[in-house]
Amino acid sequence: MNMLTTPPMAGAPDSVDKHWRALFSGAFFSRQLPNGQRHTCMGKTMHYGPLRVQRPFYPEGNDLLHLYLLHPPGGLVGGDELSINVKTSEGAKVLVTTPSAGKLYRNETQMQQGQHVHIIIEPDSAVEYLPQENIIFNGAKGTLNTLVELKGDGLFIGWEITCLGRPEGEALFNEGCVKQSLMIKQDGKPLFTDRLILNANDGMMASQVGLQGKTTFGTFVINRNIDSQTLEKLVELQGTLNAQSKQAYVAATQKPGVLIIRGLGERAEPIRIMFEKIWQLLRPCVHGREMCVPRIWNT
Repeated sequence: MNMLTTPPMAGAPDSVDKHWRALFSGAFFSRQLPNGQRHTCMGKTMHYGPLRVQRPFYPEGNDLLHLYLLHPPGGLVGGDELSINVKTSEGAKVLVTTPSAGKLYRNETQMQQGQHVHIIIEPDSAVEYLPQENIIFNGAKGTLNTLVELKGDGLFIGWEITCLGRPEGEALFNEGCVKQSLMIKQDGKPLFTDRLILNANDGMMASQVGLQGKTTFGTFVINRNIDSQTLEKLVELQGTLNAQSKQAYVAATQKPGVLIIRGLGERAEPIRIMFEKIWQLLRPCVHGREMCVPRIWNT
């Protein structure tokens, strides 16, 4: 089975490379068991640096694999880059998450600092990419890139939540920048593109058409057209969540072939709770499964 490559991080770093790079590439395939059921398995994998995975978990049955990505250092400084590659073959179903928040620390160097995610989803397969939030510390100069390539009826359910600074510790994001992109392609054609270049002194931080003075934002996307009955339930849920929360709010938009949910708030937890409730509503509709919370979220 061919592995993925994500330039410029396709190979192990050489001895003169000043960057502390880490990579995980995993291919997943589905095989039929003697009883006729399907079993999603981890195929060929590659890793180097401080990026690992725990053994596969199957809390929902053999056909869907839960994968936990572990980065023991816990954060990135100048020169650190993570590359995460996931590829599913036909019929494979995978949920990918992380045990804790990713962190981009202060970067006083001229070296790169960031994370690059590349997900390839073949027909009749699915990837749910549901990581914990990324925290951008004061002085960070980071890049967060995610590219999803879908083929045929492949399904992607994913969210990304970004926190600027640590307001609860009065560690505000007063200097630095973050460049973030999320691109989804369907059979080689752009389906959804989201790009953000945010400087700490940017007017968009306070603008009413920007972050409105908030410090945390999130995007949740599903490459499906949602049926009208479920959309009505989503609109009702959106109203309920926004009325109940004083720290965050969400808004949903159905575009051709992709549902987009935005979150904006003061902290990551309220947005993640809202996203989980929306996931609980929509997962049966688009994936034919009830919500199954990864147990690592409870530790």
